[in-house]
Amino acid sequence: MRYRILLGVLCCFLFLNPAIAQFPSIAQFPQSTFGQSIEGTWISQLTDSSGHVSLFEVGTFSPDGSYTGANVNGLHSTHMGVWRRIGHRKFTMTVMFFTHDAQGTFNGIIRARISVTLAEDRNSYDSVAERTVMDTSGNVLSVTPGIVGHAVRMELLPPPE
Repeated sequence: MRYRILLGVLCCFLFLNPAIAQFPSIAQFPQSTFGQSIEGTWISQLTDSSGHVSLFEVGTFSPDGSYTGANVNGLHSTHMGVWRRIGHRKFTMTVMFFTHDAQGTFNGIIRARISVTLAEDRNSYDSVAERTVMDTSGNVLSVTPGIVGHAVRMELLPPPE
């Protein structure tokens, strides 16, 4: 009885061996996506052309792929956008908002196309944006590529007891 079981296992192994060779190696499987989410609220900073880093925006990435944010410029409307995961710790997003003059009159549209790379610790990301400035009719006035940014997850700070 014992030899029949051993023979059966051996036959199964020999039968499956060519099939096993056809499977890709473990290294070829995609890396785990566990924890690779940018859902949540982030505090963003941008670097200007002189290299100065400053607070820019606080924004929330929602599970449905939408984005809402507000920046430090009071002449900008709420930023609205969409985002999607495109690879291992890689995301893309498009954001739009309106600009106004000091009297509150609508005077332009801004669209940003942004590439995001989530850090390995999943608590920060680096970004590169292309900003398109348009007039009130949507005609392109200027395009600025290569705007570098960095963001950190907003952390929950419980009130003091």
